Amino acid sequence: MSDTMSIDVANIARFSDGGSSKPQIQHRLDMCRAWGIPQESKVLEIGCGQGDCTLVIAYVVGDEGHVTAIDPAPLDYGAPMTLGEAQARLKESPIGGRMSFHESNLEGFLASSASEALYDYAVFVHSIWYLPSEGVLQKMLAALRGRTKHLLIAEYSLDIRGDTAALPHMLAAISQAEFNSRDAAIDQSDNIQSIMSPQTITQLASQASWELQKEEIVESPEGLEDGRWEVSRVLSKKYRDRLGSSGDSQRQGFSNSLIFAVEESMRALGPSPVPRTLPTWIGSWI
Repeated sequence: MSDTMSIDVANIARFSDGGSSKPQIQHRLDMCRAWGIPQESKVLEIGCGQGDCTLVIAYVVGDEGHVTAIDPAPLDYGAPMTLGEAQARLKESPIGGRMSFHESNLEGFLASSASEALYDYAVFVHSIWYLPSEGVLQKMLAALRGRTKHLLIAEYSLDIRGDTAALPHMLAAISQAEFNSRDAAIDQSDNIQSIMSPQTITQLASQASWELQKEEIVESPEGLEDGRWEVSRVLSKKYRDRLGSSGDSQRQGFSNSLIFAVEESMRALGPSPVPRTLPTWIGSWI
């Protein structure tokens, strides 16, 4: 097993050349420590985005390991740095040879010549809520049977664990999922397309014949910005205008109520509110 306890976040951060913040790196390192991904592992990362977790896993698996990272989003997606720019920066780093990136969905990638016959680990890190439905996830989990020895999933918990500073993030996530559940209104610029609880994810994995080995909660480090980003999106004028142009009056009223709830949860944090990113639930299956 890799000695992840001795890894310094600053050592990993230097390979990102400023593309990944230290809290982002710390969060992903905390998850790798909890999972215990060994050196020399061959890892398939599904929904890699700009490669924050790709970088950390590549560092953890060492020179004899490799991370194959896939994402269906176009390379010009993302701001202030696009996926293509971020991934190219990581490939140019001293450990760039430990990672490869592919613009593809899982089904297409597994059918391609670029895919290994068998991976040690398949990893979803904060990419489940990007999927449009439970059915899509179930098909992906079923497709991974026989293609990886282990399944690892990390997604935000729907439990604020008594921390009211995390409540705005949870409500903002629910707001986006509610809006994007209207088939005609799906906006791919939203990070969150659906909400799936740990219980739902575990049930879907079981239906795909995966056996849960362990699950735990990983707290978000101070400075992790994901909660603030999602709250800012929901409270923006652009988001309100978009909601006002779609849906029936009953759903519109519910959407407005969710925005109001986000506002009220922020006010409860005081005059200079800083929302905290939700804790992360992680699971491991064989």
